[in-house]
Amino acid sequence: MRKESLEFLRQLLTTPSPSGFESPGQKVWADYARKYADDVHTDSYGNAIAVLNPEGSPRIMLDGHADELGLMVKHIDDKGFVYFQRIGGVDPAVVRTKRVDIYTAKGVVRGVIGATAIHLQDRTKDSKAPKMHECFIDIGAKDGKAARKRVAVGDPITFVDSFELLDKNIGVARAFDNRVGTWSAIEALRLAGAAKKKLNCAIIACSSVQEEVGGAGAQMNVVNLTPDAAIAIDVTHATDTPGIDAKQHGEVKMSNGPSITIGREHHPVLVKRIRDIAKKKKINLQIEAFSLTGGTDAMAIHNKIGGVPSSVIGIPNRYMHTTVEMLDLRDLQKTAELLAAFCLDLKKGEMFKVKV
Repeated sequence: MRKESLEFLRQLLTTPSPSGFESPGQKVWADYARKYADDVHTDSYGNAIAVLNPEGSPRIMLDGHADELGLMVKHIDDKGFVYFQRIGGVDPAVVRTKRVDIYTAKGVVRGVIGATAIHLQDRTKDSKAPKMHECFIDIGAKDGKAARKRVAVGDPITFVDSFELLDKNIGVARAFDNRVGTWSAIEALRLAGAAKKKLNCAIIACSSVQEEVGGAGAQMNVVNLTPDAAIAIDVTHATDTPGIDAKQHGEVKMSNGPSITIGREHHPVLVKRIRDIAKKKKINLQIEAFSLTGGTDAMAIHNKIGGVPSSVIGIPNRYMHTTVEMLDLRDLQKTAELLAAFCLDLKKGEMFKVKV
């Protein structure tokens, strides 16, 4: 991966961006996008949009979502312990003993999510994962009055775990989901802009907000931008680790290239076009059936403004919705290359319609 692109990825992943509080990460994305796009702007809710060749046709929306999972201060008790609710699909079983950052009006407050020492637990009872409202953050405050001077109800929270490389290709981060989608969208725009071949389409790269809490940002973008087709770029479950049954969840391997999804909101003509480009460019493209357990921004996009042909490109990700998500940077790079190649191959005015 290009040095500048890797540094941009690192900045995205280390900048806090929980759903509803994406602005710091959006600034990082927009500052990078301004180097390569003809226009970069944001809307009232903070969606960031970068456009290349704005008068081109068709109008292709490349969408990643900027928000990460997080927590929010819910209650501060009189002993000074901070209780919280989740922002997005945080698993209560994995939060205890984690360091967290609380983003307050006065700055960042570090805390830990406490856990009773094993020596003091009642071993006659079966150990069960706590419910979210039973977990608490300890900021070292003497009492509730002292705690309330430092933090307030509504303050967003992220886990401290950051981005690191285990080797030159394998990365670990608390939230590849889904800053890698926004990275891929703007990298594809950069690659397409740098190519010598004439670009016929308009590329509209989006860093959308609030996907983890319902896909609101993508819904705003599709109405405001009126694309002719949309490709959502998101992480997908790498099912090549112990305990996952491929018969139930399909087979997707990390380090084996991006995936494309078949069925439901995934437009068959658009899907075929992408698969043909992957074959032409010798990019391995793994195939998935549509998910029964979750959705992406494509679900929020495809049925708006009379129907927008949509597809999803997935970046294989191990341990999704934990603080140790893992992916291969080569899969990420191939995703950007595939998207750029697709955009560059489009004919002027090309549209995607199911013929009957």
